[in-house]
Amino acid sequence: MDDPRKSWFHIIFDFKSSVIPNIWLRVLVIMIFALLVTIAHGNNLPMNQPILGSIIPGIVLGLLLVFRTNTAYDRYWEGRKLIGLISKNCCIMAKNIIVFVPDNNSEDYAQKISYIKLLIALFIAVKLQVRKEKVNEEIKKYLSEVQCLELNSSNNMPLQITKWLTIYFDRLAKNSSINELTLISWNQKIEEIFIAFGGCQRIATTPIPKAYSIHLKHLLLIYCFAIPFQFVAELSWWTIPMSGIISFALLGIEAIGLEIENPFGYDSNDLPIDNIGKKMTEDILELINSGSFNNSELWEGWVSLQEIS
Repeated sequence: MDDPRKSWFHIIFDFKSSVIPNIWLRVLVIMIFALLVTIAHGNNLPMNQPILGSIIPGIVLGLLLVFRTNTAYDRYWEGRKLIGLISKNCCIMAKNIIVFVPDNNSEDYAQKISYIKLLIALFIAVKLQVRKEKVNEEIKKYLSEVQCLELNSSNNMPLQITKWLTIYFDRLAKNSSINELTLISWNQKIEEIFIAFGGCQRIATTPIPKAYSIHLKHLLLIYCFAIPFQFVAELSWWTIPMSGIISFALLGIEAIGLEIENPFGYDSNDLPIDNIGKKMTEDILELINSGSFNNSELWEGWVSLQEIS
């Protein structure tokens, strides 16, 4: 187990994953402004204006920031649940196809494996769609050339892949390879995947209302630029670092909301979709590679263990 103290220090000095690169310039501008106010106050200009602290009550600004951050985190957490649901259902469907779909010859087996790999392609397609990307080398590994061409011309790649899977399940039912109840159950799983994808699309394409974001930024700037006038008489030159600390705290909270409101990108604070997909792919490929170990062999092995015990 890692030393918690070491982890704590590692985290606080992880500037790359923090919001500092996004806000340092704004904080610097406010500190320079505080410097000018302090110099003016030292030259006996009327810079001491504590009344400015009541222009925007701190509790009002605090509530707005908390609401902004909570809304962004709700989107982040919902995105994680939806991606997890898609990954889980893809693994379940891969297992079901391996176990329940018969493969009486090499052609049947090859077809079964190709549709299992379509489930991997489905997860990748969801990832590409929410990132507004097209077919890439990652997804091509699990598709035929014809499928790649169709996906390239499709505006909704996950919908296209779910259509292929639904047609496959329907064909299995018509050939009596699976029964009607199994067909219904499998189609429900595919629908769950597509509904979850729809939720991801909703998060990716519906930002926080622009009017709210703009108004919050205006209030933050007014509040931060009013800070030096409130403290310059009491703190003198200490007004400069104090203005920097307060503006860093407030602007940082707002930047966190911006950072996580769309969790499907490539930033270090976004969801680890690539890692989730990699783990899902490894699990499905492991299922494929262990598919030759049939039920009778498992049963015989279990009976042998019972006899030994």
